[in-house]
Amino acid sequence: MSDPIIRQESWTDHQLKAAGFHHYQRKKQVVMAREVSAAEAPLTVVTAQGDTLVASAGYMLCYLAGDVVHDRLEQYDHWPVEPQLFAQTYRAWDEPEWQPTPPEQHLMHLGCAPYYKAAGVWAKQVDEPVYIQSLEHEAPVKIDTGQILAIGSGGEPYSMGEQTFHDRYQLPPPPPPPEPRSPLRQVVQKLLRFLRSG
Repeated sequence: MSDPIIRQESWTDHQLKAAGFHHYQRKKQVVMAREVSAAEAPLTVVTAQGDTLVASAGYMLCYLAGDVVHDRLEQYDHWPVEPQLFAQTYRAWDEPEWQPTPPEQHLMHLGCAPYYKAAGVWAKQVDEPVYIQSLEHEAPVKIDTGQILAIGSGGEPYSMGEQTFHDRYQLPPPPPPPEPRSPLRQVVQKLLRFLRSG
């Protein structure tokens, strides 16, 4: 990753690990989605993080319903996904006991259907600003220190805030605490150190 602008590539797991990325599984959550029609394309999308992205006809718009029914689609937290990547990484919601919430019902009324993202992501928190060229940005954009830089299953870079990342992805459990040292073991180790020093 020596290019000053991170672009879509066919990254290997080894390259991503060497660059400090870790792989995270997605939490199974309902994502409402609909296709961008030719009549509304190109569609400018402003995400909850303030990014301005462009979705072409055929792109999928994904929405998190949240807890409140909004008047307009663009008031829901949403983001565009390239159609092939959507087909590769999202699946139709498959929980038979699922009952849509009022916001999910509203999004369904507005043309959305329930899905979930099945694919994980390679990600790391950046410790200095970096530039990326995502699929939906018209020009490279700066990712600030502390943001999460993600590499999707198609090698595409994108960013998200730390809270969004924690809400959407499973973090590994913390390592177990070190085993407490027994008093007898401590005495034996001190005795061994004394004997070796003498």
